[in-house]
Amino acid sequence: MRYLADTSYLIDLINGDRGAIELAEELDATGEEAELSVVSVEEYVRGIYYLYLNSDILKEKLKAAKRDVSAFEILPITYEVALKAAEIDAMLTIKGEMLSLADVLIAATAIANNLILITRNVKHFKRIPNIRMRRY
Repeated sequence: MRYLADTSYLIDLINGDRGAIELAEELDATGEEAELSVVSVEEYVRGIYYLYLNSDILKEKLKAAKRDVSAFEILPITYEVALKAAEIDAMLTIKGEMLSLADVLIAATAIANNLILITRNVKHFKRIPNIRMRRY
C-alpha cells in the first residue's frame, strides 16, 4: 500500500509523538512508504518562519526542515490534483462544509494518486468521498 502523510503526521513524527513513531516503524518494517504533498512542506516551513523569522536560528531550523522532509517523496500539485481539488472544494462549499485550501489540496493529492492519507484529523477529511484514511 502507498500512503500520503498529512502535515499533522509530519509534525508529530518530528515532535516524537508515540503513535506517529509506531506507525512509521510499522511502515518501515513492511517496506511501505509514505509520501508528502508539497502543500504539507509549505505548511511545515511556514510554521518555522512564524516561530523563527526574526531569530538567529532561522537558517538552522530551515536546514533541519529540509532534512526532515527529504525522508519523503514530495508530490507536486499536478493538473489531476487541481481538478480533484476543484471538485472537492465546490462540493463541500455547496454543502456549506468549508475546508481549508491546504486540506483540500492534500486530500486531492491522496485521491488523484490512489494513496491512503495518514492523519489524526479524520474529522477534517471524512466528508470527502472516496478518500481512504489511516489514523495513528
